Amino acid sequence: MIHPNTVASLLLASSVAPAQASAPPITIEGLFVDWSSRPTALSDPRGDGDLDITRLKLDDEPDWFHLLLESPVEFDLSENNELVLLIDTDNDASTGLQAEGIGAEIRFVFGEREGRFFANPTSSVESGTRIWHGDLSLQAAPTVTSDRFEVALARSATVGGEAVFAGDTIAIVFVDGGGERVPDSGSIPHVFDLADPPTARDVPLDKERVEDVRLISWNVLNDSPWDASESGKFARMIQAIEPDILNLQEIYDHSPNQTRNRFVGWMGGSSKDWYVAGNNDCKTISRYPILHSEPLSGNLVVLVDTTEALGRPLLIFNAHTPCCSNDEGRQWEIDEMLAFLGRVRAGNHDDIPSDVAVQIAGDLNLVGLAQQLDSLVEGDIINESAFGPDIAPDVDGSSLLDPFPLQTESRLAYTWRNDWSWYWPGRLDVSIISDSVLEPGRRLVLETRRMSASRLVEHGLQAEDSGCSDHLPIICDVRPPSGPAGDLDGDGLVNGSDLGILLAAWDTYSEIADLDGDGIVDGRDLGLMLVDWSD
Repeated sequence: MIHPNTVASLLLASSVAPAQASAPPITIEGLFVDWSSRPTALSDPRGDGDLDITRLKLDDEPDWFHLLLESPVEFDLSENNELVLLIDTDNDASTGLQAEGIGAEIRFVFGEREGRFFANPTSSVESGTRIWHGDLSLQAAPTVTSDRFEVALARSATVGGEAVFAGDTIAIVFVDGGGERVPDSGSIPHVFDLADPPTARDVPLDKERVEDVRLISWNVLNDSPWDASESGKFARMIQAIEPDILNLQEIYDHSPNQTRNRFVGWMGGSSKDWYVAGNNDCKTISRYPILHSEPLSGNLVVLVDTTEALGRPLLIFNAHTPCCSNDEGRQWEIDEMLAFLGRVRAGNHDDIPSDVAVQIAGDLNLVGLAQQLDSLVEGDIINESAFGPDIAPDVDGSSLLDPFPLQTESRLAYTWRNDWSWYWPGRLDVSIISDSVLEPGRRLVLETRRMSASRLVEHGLQAEDSGCSDHLPIICDVRPPSGPAGDLDGDGLVNGSDLGILLAAWDTYSEIADLDGDGIVDGRDLGLMLVDWSD
């Protein structure tokens, strides 16, 4: 138990630390903790529209303009709504689209995933230049239903060579086809902060510890590793990543052995030193022996002998669940995986020990209902008539861990990106682990298009390499638990000494103190330390 006085002192420390530094930068991943220190730009009453926006927060930095939307009900930001964002980017009512009392240069309809840019004064919505999410570098999270969404727009965006954000003051209005208007009258002004940019995120690609086991999940887009125009990109990516276990999806036309030979050849090894299993489009390659594998619908279950490296074998669900609007099919396969894990935990599988470590990895196509990710993490089976009751998915009966990996040099979490798609980038892929018996190391999404030239050179990469697929590889390094995560000085206790180390690194990147691996030491890391606090 944590003593109340200890909690009080820690909370005081957490309130003092941010005051001594700037607020933590906004990360677009769908967790929202970083918004807690931002003031509310507008509160709106409930019940004045079919789609209620009850709170709005605004924030900016030199590269991005950020918005946080809150609603009393869950909805899908990218589908089935008529929510319109109007931005007067020069704060001049006489320019742009004359609508809602402002001169809007941008009109973007979220549910249609498109908009218009108005370079000249007009009252006609159709007269503007048609724009897509890519024109604004629009980022939004989550990609599933939620009552909160965070959105980022690039301040450097241009349309037809003309800067979208021309001044340092803007005005905003939200309207919805069901009668909602935010604000009820007038507009919401925002003045861009001209202060220095936040601390840059620059997390090394290499393992934290050489003994860590590197788990990779990667949808490689319709057998693209065999495409002559893309194979060089794949080769450089896989050489930079250096996986120990590689879970691949969308390999339809090549066998497990062909897949192993292709990827191991790029890594400069011998195929006889690697093991492989496959089902449908899912293929798993491992430098550790594969003890058992079996199909599960179109997905793959693999038992890997990681006993020497991790203290126990690793059970992998290499998954590629149904796409797009097929929520029912996606939930069905997730429930099927959970029921399988439940049988393992109950000791009802002849080939898999009940205390096995677990990774659920792959392209889960996480769009639509938020329940699906919650099910995976918490063991919540929805179709209980077909698959039985909920399960306790981790070895100790707790939930699994979704580590929410971020990109190496950006505070973005998307794992899928197609600049020619109607849909903006999203977090569709996961690597979920049993953290009661595994300690996470480096957690990253490799996006070369947002990496610095120096980091690209360091790892032999080129800027467009990650465009070899529409999905990005997810890196999740694991190791046996080495003690409480908050024990920063290695003395076996989590106490004031560790707190001092964390506070000294506040609002910076510290490999030691960045407990959640998001590239910045902030309140989330303090919260993790509190969990492990010693009596």
